Amino acid sequence: MKFHVISLFPETVEPYVTSSILGRAIEDKKMAVKYYNPRDFTKDKWRRIDRRPYAGGPGMVIEAEPFLKAVAKAKGKKEKRVKTVFFATDGKQFTNTLARKWAKDYDDIIFICGRYEGIDARVQKITKAEKISIGPVVLTGGEIPAMLVIDAVARQIPGILG
Repeated sequence: MKFHVISLFPETVEPYVTSSILGRAIEDKKMAVKYYNPRDFTKDKWRRIDRRPYAGGPGMVIEAEPFLKAVAKAKGKKEKRVKTVFFATDGKQFTNTLARKWAKDYDDIIFICGRYEGIDARVQKITKAEKISIGPVVLTGGEIPAMLVIDAVARQIPGILG
């Protein structure tokens, strides 16, 4: 199983997934975690990824293009057995039942982790990512939900828990 984390702050996820049971699973090659920073897919020297919303309002919205390029890189040429997840408070509730299903049905899971005022809605639509919620809470970004889902799914992979 490969987990792909698309995040502006991938360094927040790495310490968690390289520790304890998950860390051993990575060392034993039972799972892998790859990171993609959308800033690496921008064209300007400032690696800018956000703009003011077209409709106005406070804050900044993360542009679609860098995230779409990151998803394409994570997906590669794989078409089957790949799940793309977009974290949103109005998404389908993540459960242990879903974790078991994903561990069985997919080889790669791509997590799109938002920040700030959110990611341009076209990212979820174009990638056909499933909206997933970890509960009725608003967090600073999608990294904590990604860690939670990685942990829950990894526990369902044969051989990881011993």
